[in-house]
Amino acid sequence: MIKTAGHSSRSHRAGFTLVGYTNLTGVLLVGVLNGRRASRHGLALVAPAICLVVASCSATVSPPAFTPTTSTTSTTTTSTVPPPAPVTGPLEKDWKSYGGTAYFGCPEKFSPAKSALEDIRPKVFDTKTGQYVAPALPTVPAGENLTGGMCALTGTADDMKVVYLITTVRPAQAPQPEVTKTTAYAFDFKSGQPLATKELQPPTPNLKLTAADGWGLASTASGVAWVNAFTDGHAPASPPRTMIVSGSDLSMPWNDPQPARVWQDVLAFQRNTTEGKTSGAELRRPNGEAIYQDNDVSTVDAELSDGPDKLVKITHQDSPAVVSTMFFDLNSKSVIKVGDSDRISGGGLAATLSDGKLFVDGRNSDNSQFGFGVWNLRTQQWDLLKTREDASKMSISKLAFFEDHLYITNIGDTFAVLALPGTDPISTTWSVRPFARISGWTLVCRGENAAALNGDCKEIVMVQDQDGHYPGPWF
Repeated sequence: MIKTAGHSSRSHRAGFTLVGYTNLTGVLLVGVLNGRRASRHGLALVAPAICLVVASCSATVSPPAFTPTTSTTSTTTTSTVPPPAPVTGPLEKDWKSYGGTAYFGCPEKFSPAKSALEDIRPKVFDTKTGQYVAPALPTVPAGENLTGGMCALTGTADDMKVVYLITTVRPAQAPQPEVTKTTAYAFDFKSGQPLATKELQPPTPNLKLTAADGWGLASTASGVAWVNAFTDGHAPASPPRTMIVSGSDLSMPWNDPQPARVWQDVLAFQRNTTEGKTSGAELRRPNGEAIYQDNDVSTVDAELSDGPDKLVKITHQDSPAVVSTMFFDLNSKSVIKVGDSDRISGGGLAATLSDGKLFVDGRNSDNSQFGFGVWNLRTQQWDLLKTREDASKMSISKLAFFEDHLYITNIGDTFAVLALPGTDPISTTWSVRPFARISGWTLVCRGENAAALNGDCKEIVMVQDQDGHYPGPWF
């Protein structure tokens, strides 16, 4: 099953477990900006401008003006209060993130409908202007009827592209039979100009296209990954199970016989050097470069991204009865050491990468001897570490971490916020909780402590940086 690089709210839960990848119903944790600056000024709501434009052109809609600076005057002093940071309206429930920004639309599963193009059309947040941008749409050729489609983003924030895969049918006209067709279209996101159009065909004569409802399409930095597209007639899908389609010219520079789990900067495939074994995995970059292989990998779980830092979370089978968690550094192409070892006891650990620090929580793993802690990638030391025994004595039901702030929910719905390295609470509750970064903005969960929400966010908004940092509030 394909897993894609995007981050989605689903039920608006924004815990620290939002880690990097999404499956075909879900999303990607983006990088976190270094530093923080606390502020207790209120936040002004700025509704997002959703761009609705006609096919074959892209457009933007300007957001409302930012809240101006206000002054207060008394008989003795005059003070100027900085304006509150601009805040978007609540994100759509199907939001995801890619390339340092947030978007909605482009579901990773095929959408079978005559209205598919409008149904799947992405709206992408422009982090520089605060506008939502809708890219151009392909035009269905005359005489053909649209039967469905899917799309995915590719490239970088400064050079983003969108690739559409659509299916059409030309009705039978005697003596010609009905003709079905699958066509890919690539568009430049900023200009809205078409880059390429290509009818997609199986790579070899013995293969044919599978039913479109089994396809996956996922975003990567070097193209889109098209998964489970072909069959030889003897199985639901046949190799190659993953095809990389270029966002520039729709060429297919490489493929893999296995179905991929896909993130923005890495793809994972089942791979074992011993024939017949189903354990093991190989990591490949979006350009096809193989960078890591291990026969004892149980699962590749997530890409964690924080500015220049990019880690892949891996569950490793140490022995038939023992598993551990490792973190592979995509920059150094090696497994990092966390503490005294390159492995942390147990599988199913939750992890967050924020401001160059790796937060790991093993409390909810039934096979881990680890408690929880914050490992500093720069100093190679623990900023916080609680053993399994220490953690078991605490009445904690949930933990979340963001930029040196630890948000603690206790059993019985009492709360605490720590500002590390401090160990005393700076607040006993919070109404807002920042939890992830995109370029120049911070994603903030609101209202999750309300009893009726069961720990889910009432809404998620984006707060713009001030002086290059998240301006607060922190709780």
